[in-house]
Amino acid sequence: MVFLDAIHYHVRESNIVVKKSVYIDLGYNLEGFKEILGLWVGENESSKYWL
Repeated sequence: MVFLDAIHYHVRESNIVVKKSVYIDLGYNLEGFKEILGLWVGENESSKYWL
């Protein structure tokens, strides 16, 4: 089983506050333990980011 979630942060870049998203990919292995499969930082949560 794999879960994908996002956390949104406001980050200051060049004296401008912009919104960033951190995507977290979490899965369960065959023994039932949770594992973080990946972390990605993106501009915002949109389908264009994943293409």
